[in-house]
Parts: sequence; structure tokens; C-alpha cells
Amino acid sequence: MPAFNELVEKYKKRRHDTVVDAVTTGLSMAESVTADLGLLEDTGILTDTLETVSGVLPFAVIAVTEECKVLLGKKTGSAGAGDAAYRMLKTGAAMGVGAAVIATGIGAVVALPAAVGVRVLMDRYRAKALTGYRVSMRTKRLKALRDARESRIVVPDVAPLLEQPTE
Repeated sequence: MPAFNELVEKYKKRRHDTVVDAVTTGLSMAESVTADLGLLEDTGILTDTLETVSGVLPFAVIAVTEECKVLLGKKTGSAGAGDAAYRMLKTGAAMGVGAAVIATGIGAVVALPAAVGVRVLMDRYRAKALTGYRVSMRTKRLKALRDARESRIVVPDVAPLLEQPTE
């Protein structure tokens, strides 16, 4: 079982990924906001290029960072694929909510906080779900240890010894 300080260091490193994902999602949303405000109207081809790049950029960054971690040996292939899938799901949901906020006409400036809020909510839900899972697994382990200990304890049957006549 890892020590508390090791767990803290492990989770501090994960926050770095969250920042990278938030920045790339923010850049994507910023492009949408500038397009909605009409700041890039005169540029034509630049607008089309930015729309394409901003939609793909967050997912490309996620794929590259997770693959680098696998290649450097920091993660197994299956862990990298699972983390990449979750990060992409989280980013896609955040971008979808941001686009929905922009489409409703509430305001393009509100889209970025809404997108970041979705990411935070998903992280909190996952953290609580994983905590529940860890607690249930530790409870099962403790029960198994208790059962193993009880199976090793042999209590001699003293009743036959009491029934024998002593001379």
C-alpha cells in the first residue's frame, strides 16, 4: 500500500493533465467566442482553419500526452488508453456544453466557465466513485484476512478431556 505522501505526489501530477486539458478546451472555446463576436469575420480562410484546428486540438493533445506517458514507461498501455478515453470524454462533454451555451444565446462569455464547470463536476464525480470503490475493495480484503485468520485458529475440543475419569 502506498504511503500518504506518495499518493499526494501522484495526484499532484494528475492535476497537470487537467490544466493542459482545460487550456486546450479554453482555446477551442475562445475561438468559438471570437467567431461569434465577429472578430474574425474578414479573414475567411483563417476562420475555417481555426475552426478545424480548435475542434481537433484538445483531442490531439490528449492523445499525444497519454502516448508519451506510455512510451516513457509511466503508464501501461491499457491505463494510458483508459485515461485518454476518459479525458477525451470529459473534453468532449465540456465542449458540447460550451457549444450549447453559445447556441442558446445566453452569452458567449459564459461558455468557457460552463465548459470548465463540466470538467470539474466530472472529476469530482469520478473521484467520489473511485473512493467508494477503493473502500469496498479494502473492506473485502479485511474480511478475507479475518476469515483466513479465523480458519487458522484451532480451538481444541476440551469436552472429551473433561469426561475422562482421572486416576
